[in-house]
Amino acid sequence: MTQHFEKSSKFKSSLGVSRRHFMIGAAGLTAIAGFGMKPVLAAGDVAFLGWEGYDLAFKSKDLLDKAGVSMQTTYISAIEDIITKLRGGGIGSIDLTTLIYQYVGFCGQSELLDPIDESLVPNLASMHPRVKELDKFLRVDGKLYGVPFTFSSIPLLYNPDLVEEPKSWLDLLKPEYKGKVVGYPDVMSMIVTWSKVANGLDDPSKMTRAQLDATVDLMVKVKQNSRTIPSSLGEISDMFSRKEIVMGMGWEPMIKWAGDKGVNLKIASPKEGTFAYFDTVNIAKDAPNSELDHALINWGLSAENQKAFSEANIVGIVNQDAMKAVTDQTVAGIYHFEDLDKYFADKFLPGMFPLEAEGEFVTWDDVLAAFESYQRA
Repeated sequence: MTQHFEKSSKFKSSLGVSRRHFMIGAAGLTAIAGFGMKPVLAAGDVAFLGWEGYDLAFKSKDLLDKAGVSMQTTYISAIEDIITKLRGGGIGSIDLTTLIYQYVGFCGQSELLDPIDESLVPNLASMHPRVKELDKFLRVDGKLYGVPFTFSSIPLLYNPDLVEEPKSWLDLLKPEYKGKVVGYPDVMSMIVTWSKVANGLDDPSKMTRAQLDATVDLMVKVKQNSRTIPSSLGEISDMFSRKEIVMGMGWEPMIKWAGDKGVNLKIASPKEGTFAYFDTVNIAKDAPNSELDHALINWGLSAENQKAFSEANIVGIVNQDAMKAVTDQTVAGIYHFEDLDKYFADKFLPGMFPLEAEGEFVTWDDVLAAFESYQRA
């Protein structure tokens, strides 16, 4: 399901919302590509494998034209699609991918990615110190395998004109809201959020079988109290805009989307915390255009590009100079670029679930199986 949304800025954003799925407003971004860039040799067209719209964050017309190539895109519907493609013969033919931070370490360790040559990405120096703390998730044996370029969260949204501010995720289970709330269409977001509620773990990616069962039990109760099981973010946004729901799991840009339709949404601060995440750009193993790939990543991290990306899409960014330059008050109000600690004060950034048996903890395969049982319930 793809929907298109007009942004109030001069940039247009068309958001393919079949996940947290950005379509960045890049109509004007190529006009502000950096100056003084030297031509980079390319082996052929740059192959992008990732979320729809993220390609535009790195699609510098200047750099591609100088190299005499274009960008060929393959869009995914789930992060696992990247892993499947690379393991299924994509190595050596794919250039850029976009993995959520939790997946970067094991993909690097599994030799699905090439390490990033940091000397070829000088804009890394402009990354906010708070973002640099993610290094523990992004390095294997000291080598960097993912570069964060945007962040946001899965907040508890509510309509203050219809309901009081919820204080807990458990408010979604109240009988008076039956048929007026909604969950989320993403396995990681659902599992870590409701594990936090069910088990109160500092890192909900470290769960026992009993804790996973308790998590799924709560998710099923949310499902039973929900208006529907959404297939996309666009569907959630539409339900808010039609005032069919009064609260639910969502995404910060929905404040803008609903606002454009005259509906007031606000972000609650549930006592259990909110799942935040960073998306990264990666270079696939044996990428055919490695030098150009580095140049495109560096351009994607430039202050001008990051500012435009943030304001067009109502998302967080990582370049601290771009943060200072953002003038959109909606964006600045949500992400607290002047003090990121304010944004992350009620957020949690879980690790990745173990891929293989690790003591009493459930594995990622266990989590996927549990999510399937929730979907069937």
